[in-house]
Amino acid sequence: MIDASAAPRWTHGAPLLPGTRVVLGGPLLTPRAELAGRARSAGLVPVEEVDGTTGLLVAADAASGEAEVRAAMRLGVPIVDEYTFEDLLPAVPRPRG
Repeated sequence: MIDASAAPRWTHGAPLLPGTRVVLGGPLLTPRAELAGRARSAGLVPVEEVDGTTGLLVAADAASGEAEVRAAMRLGVPIVDEYTFEDLLPAVPRPRG
């Protein structure tokens, strides 16, 4: 089990951190597998469900009322749209070495 206090959570204005658990929720314009692959390539961890270890929810509509959105709001997980997520990916710090 992952310690929720150790899981990175995105903060508006900051870059996503490697290891951040990201849920790709609801209908998205980009195929889910493609977006998940980009997230993995950036060092993020795509997961299926929002829980206390989730660092970010990517959703088409934060006001949709979908289960993932409701869970994210309840848990204080930040929600961004697909375009914002795409803008955040290049800024994820790469490991040195």
